[in-house]
Amino acid sequence: MLAKDALGNPAPSPDELRRKAGRLLFIGLPVTKLDRRWRELLTEVRPGGVILFGRNVETAAQVALLNAQIRDAVGGPVIIGVDQEGGLVDRFRDICEPMPSAKAVRNAGRADLSKKFGELTARALRLLGFNMNFAPVLDLGGDNEVNGLRGRTFGFNSKMVTLLGGAYLDGLHEGRVAGCGKHFPGLGGSTVDSHRRLPIIKRTWEEIFEHDMVPFMDLMFHRPGAHLRSVMVSHAAFPDMSEFLQASFRQAGDTPTIEGLHELPATISGNVVMRLLRIWLKFDGLVVTDDMEMGAVVQTLSVAEASLQAIQAGSDMVLICEQESNFISTRDALVEAVEAGALSLRALNAAERRIEGALEIAGEPEQFDEGEFQAVSRQFAELKVELKAAEETGEYAPLFSTEDGKTRRSSNF
Repeated sequence: MLAKDALGNPAPSPDELRRKAGRLLFIGLPVTKLDRRWRELLTEVRPGGVILFGRNVETAAQVALLNAQIRDAVGGPVIIGVDQEGGLVDRFRDICEPMPSAKAVRNAGRADLSKKFGELTARALRLLGFNMNFAPVLDLGGDNEVNGLRGRTFGFNSKMVTLLGGAYLDGLHEGRVAGCGKHFPGLGGSTVDSHRRLPIIKRTWEEIFEHDMVPFMDLMFHRPGAHLRSVMVSHAAFPDMSEFLQASFRQAGDTPTIEGLHELPATISGNVVMRLLRIWLKFDGLVVTDDMEMGAVVQTLSVAEASLQAIQAGSDMVLICEQESNFISTRDALVEAVEAGALSLRALNAAERRIEGALEIAGEPEQFDEGEFQAVSRQFAELKVELKAAEETGEYAPLFSTEDGKTRRSSNF
């Protein structure tokens, strides 16, 4: 007799379950080309996503070949992503004209130039074989030197971030690269860098709802055209908001709140991902964690433990950027959780559906063209001149607002 799952459907075979679990991994590689070992590993694990960094970059043609090798080794649709924000976070500065920063766009204040920035970035990424960019940064902030944001943000307030970040996102999507807004629900209130340790955001839930979350909500639901369909969840704790959500969903007979629950990273918090993002905001797009090997997480949990908790909390994919042993152990932990009834097969199937939705934005890959890539590189130099000129004139576009001219707040949603 065939085994069945909790809904009475035929349970997947062990190989099929491992494949489904592998699709929830978004992994980094240490190589610039696939040797036999890494090709076989990708074929065996079949991750849903692969992320490249500066360590993977030698030449433009080499990156395009590596991405083609990755697609071939995985043997099916795969998200190939990169953090290509421009400015401080520029993986291609050695092979392409360094791209402008979000701060440069913020200083120029021109939505048309922000959209052009997104379009040119999409063109460069498409030529190199990428289909996702982990941008735009939708956090509110200035040039904070201690929380890792610095010049990576589009503005100090939600209006400017929505205007400029939304225009950039439109440019990416029109250029057939999926954007991924980060770092939900907002790192603007952080005073430490989550790469090193866990930020605990002291802002009240009202402040977060009325300010930090507005660009995410605006671009998910209210901007015309291409909506925000993918978000990256931050490694930060939001105690006041978590307590508010816990109280809002509390039912009679609930067990007492676990001590310390509200100081868990948002990535592994059912309050932030499942209750806020999935249930309250009804977001059905792709949710990716920030890197699960960052200090904010590994100080208290193993990568496999934290990754399982992130999926249980409502995320679709876990980002594991460095260690091969971590993405193997995570895949196995997800399989064991499904077999033990601690994780539903429905969650894996929903994640697969959302991965496919992100891939639909980009469509099929295209061939690398060195001449066109160099032409795009030159256009980035021209864009930086335009941004500087706009900054010096002081002319800027009107801020995004509601139809009656009032500032958009969460109460407008």
